[in-house]
Formats: sequence, structure tokens, C-alpha cells
Amino acid sequence: MAQPSLGALHQLLWRNWSGETTTEEGARRQWWAALQVIQEDVSAQPMEGGAWLAAPLPALYEPNLLQTLQGWVWMPERFSPRALNPPLLPGQSTDAVSLWSSLTLQPDDGHDPFLVLVTRRLKLAISLRKVADQCQFLVRFDGTALSRVLDLLVQRLLQEDPRHGLRLRGVLEQLGPVAMTDNLASERRFWSVLACRLAAMPPSITVMASPVVPEGSPDQDALEPGATSTELGFLEALSHGIRTPLATIRVLSRVLRRRADLGEDVQRQLAQIDAECTAQIDRFGLIFHTAELQRQPKAQRLLSRTNLASLVEQQHRQWQQQLEHYSLRLQLDLKENLPDIMSDPLLLAPMLAGVVERFGQGLRPGTTLHVILTRAGGKLRLRLQGDSQHGQDEPGEAHLGAVLTWQPETGRLHLSRSAVRQLFSSLGGRVAERGAQQLTMFFPLA
Repeated sequence: MAQPSLGALHQLLWRNWSGETTTEEGARRQWWAALQVIQEDVSAQPMEGGAWLAAPLPALYEPNLLQTLQGWVWMPERFSPRALNPPLLPGQSTDAVSLWSSLTLQPDDGHDPFLVLVTRRLKLAISLRKVADQCQFLVRFDGTALSRVLDLLVQRLLQEDPRHGLRLRGVLEQLGPVAMTDNLASERRFWSVLACRLAAMPPSITVMASPVVPEGSPDQDALEPGATSTELGFLEALSHGIRTPLATIRVLSRVLRRRADLGEDVQRQLAQIDAECTAQIDRFGLIFHTAELQRQPKAQRLLSRTNLASLVEQQHRQWQQQLEHYSLRLQLDLKENLPDIMSDPLLLAPMLAGVVERFGQGLRPGTTLHVILTRAGGKLRLRLQGDSQHGQDEPGEAHLGAVLTWQPETGRLHLSRSAVRQLFSSLGGRVAERGAQQLTMFFPLA
């Protein structure tokens, strides 16, 4: 008997589907917003077991779901299951290491993303596919279609490894008929919640494509040559593998902080753990995005109206905490009534945090770092400037491929300068360095 392909699964999911097409960027925004909505909703319900199956990479990332639901993920052969599926915490037994079961994509499976999720209260599937030069996003709650999909997945697992197939069959039998009483258990409700989430992602609904810099232009920011698909795949897998246990640690620290019997010192230390985990999750999220960006250096991003002054004010406390590690002070100088810019605020915030920290490392202890935001013609100018005349000698750096640099003296890992320039370019901005004491960023007005 021939092994069922995931291509046949996609045919079942997309049969008689008549949804609208959109750009690839728009469809991926729907995909990521849907994953957030689904995980937040399921996490809020009593956890009584269930299963999820996905390809071509893990779709779920909430630690409590990964530890409660049985998971199976089909991935390209080049990805290391160990790198994508690390232990949650040091000292765990090998039985507790596997957050999901890793399987290998076959040539006829394709690479269109999908997620099938089933619990006692909810059964759904989401997927993406290319249609000519456009994309479509799908969500299905149809019990008959999803039953066929789950039957196909059981047969696929039974032929790949009978232990996996029997385990999935056992989970489904234990769940029994799905009651479909979850808050998202209807298409109307799901699309309503998804629309609210998409509307909340950027500050406003004004969206445009990022500008394409002509080939050979002096403003064109290209990463250093030599990055291979293996290197980029490793970076993406490593970033995902690091963020997953950090997210688990952050969740555990937040749960502990709710206890009323903890002293102020413990609460402060837990808050510091939370902040450090968040900073590293953001850092490796940028590394993941940079690796994706290098795969398609000419791809356009969707930019939206962004209140840069408000974003800087919101990040003030986090930046101050970062700079305290280097005995530095922070002072904001933001002009009033500044217009909005065009950017991607979800990426711009962690990007600016990384730039502030990197710039601060070149200043002498005791220096005040001034962050000055003004208008400069048709752009906003964000300037970082130290108040001392002499900077601190920066440690030597070693390049780790095209994306990362490493400081052997301090052990710090950074995005390379060329990667930072290309990231800012993809976000609608431009970076100009003027020695160790001044760095200026320009952003186009909306």
C-alpha cells in the first residue's frame, strides 16, 4: 500500500475552498496572527489533552501547549530534530526532552505550511498555498473533511513508524467526539477574532511596500557574500531552538511571580529573569528574521504607519535597564508633534533595542547616552550620541558567516553591521555611523 502524501492532505483541505487571494506577506501575517489567536484561546481552556500535526516546521510555540498536547512535525531532512527540539530545562530526563515527534518530509509532500489541531473542545486546520503570484490562507472547522484528514495522517504515521500511528490513534480515541464548544469553534467567530488581531498588530491600517533599492545603488545594503542555505537553515533552527526553552523559563518565572509568599528580593530576581529571557527571545527573533531576509534580499515588506516617538517612549525603561549593565545613563530628547513614519513596529522595536545596546558597549562607563528624535526634511532622524569626548575601545570581532559577529573577549554575539544595515533598509530606514560617539538612523515619513 502506497504511503499517503501530505500533498493528498492539502488536496483534502483545499477541496471546494473559495477564499480570497492576497500577497505572500499578507497571507503570512494571517498565518502568524492565526497561530497567536489559536494558542491564546486553547491555553485559556482547561487542558485535557489533544494532538497537533504540522509541516514544514513546528507551528506551535507556547510552552504549556507543547508540554500538554501530543505533536508531530514533518520537516526537511536538513533540519536537525535535536536543534529544533531542545530540553526545556537543564537536568531533565531524556523522556521529557521531546516536545514533539520529528518526521521527514518526502519529495511529493510539498512545502506548503499546515497545522491540524484537535482537543476535546476544538478541531481545526489552517494552511497556506501559492496561487500564481498570490497566496491564500485557509481555516477549516468542517468535521467531515477534518475526519478524513486525520484518518490520512494516522495512515501516514502507521506506515512511517507504527508507534507514532498507534499513539495518534490512541489520542484520538481517548478524546472521543469533539464537542466544538470552544470560543473559536465557528468560522464566523474565528475570522472576527483574527480580524481584531490583525488590526491590532500595526498602529494603523495604512500599509505600503518597502522601497526597492536599484541594483548597484550606493544605498543598497547587501549582506556579505558566502552564506549558504545550510548556514541559513542552521541559524533559523538554532534561533527557534533557543527561543523555545527561554519562553518556557519566562512562563515559569511569571507563574512564580503570582505567588504572594515570595519576598521582594525574589520578586525582583524573577523580574530580572523575565527581562533577560525577553531580551534574548527578541535577539534571536531578529537573527531568525535576518536569515529569512538573506534568502530573499530583494523581497518587499509591508510597512505601516508607525508613531516612532511613542515607540521610543515605550522602550525607554527597557533600554535603561540594558544600559545599566554597562554603567550608562539614558536621556531622551523627543521633539513634539512629530509625524508618523512608515515601518514595521513589530520588528523595529527589538531592532532599536539591539542597536542601543550595541552602541552603548562602545561608550565609557558613566557616560550619558542621548537619544534625540527630530525631523529632517522628509524623514525623521533618530540620533544616538554619547556625551563624553572619548569612546571605549571596542573588543575585536570575528565574523561567523554573513549574518553574525562574535566578540571573543566578551563572548557577546551580534548581528554584523551589514546585516543591521539591510534590516533597517527592509524596515524603511537607513543607518549612518559617524565614529564611535554618534549613530544616526533615518526613517521616511508616512
